[in-house]
Amino acid sequence: MKLFIEALKLTNYQAPEREFYYWLLLGVFLIPFGFWLDTQVFAYIVQWQTPILNTLIVFLTEYVIYALLGLFGIATLYRVWNSENHQSQLVPGCFAVLAAGIAAYVLKSYFAIPRPYLEMALTPLVPGHSYSFPSGHTAVAFALLIPLWRINKWLGLSWLTFALAVGFARVYEFVHFPSDIAAGVILGGLVGAIFSHKESLKLFKVLWQELEFRRQSFHFACGFLCVFLHWAGALRLRAIAFVLVVGLIISFIAQYKKFPLLGKILASFDRPRDMNFPGRGAFYFCLGVFLTFLLFQKEHINIAYAAILILAVGDSLNHLFASQVYKYGLPWNRRKNIVGIMTGILMGTLAAQFFVPILPAFLASTVAITAETVPWRVGKFYLDDNLLVPLISGTLLWLMI
Repeated sequence: MKLFIEALKLTNYQAPEREFYYWLLLGVFLIPFGFWLDTQVFAYIVQWQTPILNTLIVFLTEYVIYALLGLFGIATLYRVWNSENHQSQLVPGCFAVLAAGIAAYVLKSYFAIPRPYLEMALTPLVPGHSYSFPSGHTAVAFALLIPLWRINKWLGLSWLTFALAVGFARVYEFVHFPSDIAAGVILGGLVGAIFSHKESLKLFKVLWQELEFRRQSFHFACGFLCVFLHWAGALRLRAIAFVLVVGLIISFIAQYKKFPLLGKILASFDRPRDMNFPGRGAFYFCLGVFLTFLLFQKEHINIAYAAILILAVGDSLNHLFASQVYKYGLPWNRRKNIVGIMTGILMGTLAAQFFVPILPAFLASTVAITAETVPWRVGKFYLDDNLLVPLISGTLLWLMI
């Protein structure tokens, strides 16, 4: 990617190898210790459990952690939009949380280790939705540790206490082994350390100045967030519909009246052509997600997840690469090129195959990403790719599976 290569040259980027090795060294000791505890700790936990403690533990892992991560995301958005150059020290923390969550889910699917309550005939406080190794809760919690530590030492220490409590709580609930927690600690800490390193911050500052990078980062993150929240039971169609209605009202008002904060928000992500429809990209993205969930519900929900990930990953990287590579343009659309299409297809397939078989994922991603390059137009109305990609890919997956 031309933008990324130029940013590396401009910042004279030096990889944070030292911190990488520190976390790997910690993992050499911590993960084997976790495996040693796997066969011993649950007998003691059964003796510690009380109704009050059970309620507090569930509240911590099912509500508190998501509320704090949500507040961190809101604080990051506020700092970004309140800054003249749309930058903040908090941004790498958001990327670290997202990367740690994705990596944890990929590793879960690869190792496919059952939850401890399934292997030991225990009664979980909160049944798990996926495999056990590593702990996603712990990885996400520890992903914020080093970014917060670099901002403020006391804030970092406070978050360390919270992250450790989350790790303990997941074992207490019988949904993770201690080895899962240890792996989550190393994964999250490693990702957070790399993303918040001073060299990485310099790289982010250069990349974040590019409008297309900001736009596609937003789409990429929101797609994964929508899939995760729906999978966890925290996102329903009525919530997305509410966001659509409110967003449409705000966009209409913004055309006639200037709002200081809202103006900065829209200016951070809108293309120049969106001046007559502020927030156009975000609106159509939410609409595409809403229609996908509406059409593919219940027994077809994995199709919805796969289609949204093709949009979030495949289409985002297609746009990003197409905006940075100026060779190999397409005859029917000079703004697109074969590099962007191939990247979008491959990465969209990689993301979707966690929910559907890889061959249907590849075919759906290929057709949807290729169709997106055609400027579909009815009169003065262009069919937005945020609608086109998930609906085409979802329909094809429904026909093939």
